[in-house]
Amino acid sequence: MLRGLPGIRGAASHRAPARDQRGQALIEFALVATIMVLLLAALSQFGLIAERQIGIQNAVREAARRGATQTTATAAAAATNAGWTLGQLETLLGNAQDYRSADAAGMQVCYFTPAAPDDVDPAGNAQVWVTVQLRYAHPLFLPLVNVIVDPLDGATDNALAIGASSTFHVEQAGSNNIGSGACATP
Repeated sequence: MLRGLPGIRGAASHRAPARDQRGQALIEFALVATIMVLLLAALSQFGLIAERQIGIQNAVREAARRGATQTTATAAAAATNAGWTLGQLETLLGNAQDYRSADAAGMQVCYFTPAAPDDVDPAGNAQVWVTVQLRYAHPLFLPLVNVIVDPLDGATDNALAIGASSTFHVEQAGSNNIGSGACATP
């Protein structure tokens, strides 16, 4: 018996039985495993959003690139080309992983002549630009991530809305100033 310390009989009385330690480890594992599963699910959620967003950005950029190959010398040609480029965008979006057209908003293709000083090139030709834009609401499936991420886009709709936009210079010689040109929306 140790002297001066009441209630302590010896070093052996300080150890907890092994059975109690196993029970404690099981409880700690249950707490940690729950958190780890939530983190894994959150990573999966963000991975799916990133994958879909990359596909959407690629489709928007490719549609703008294709639209830049169209001769656009008049406002009437701009309207025709905007409709054609919009069709290209819709086709390309079909290749994006898990893309759903119902979640898309603000899809627009515009041909226009920019304001000065970007309205003419060094050779004095009027510039025509094509801009393709889209806003997509990525669905959120994990309730705890949903509570944190959903308000970031300003709407509580169980989705994270992210936009994609691309502008290309239409390559053509001797084009005319088409002003505000034309836009096409679905």
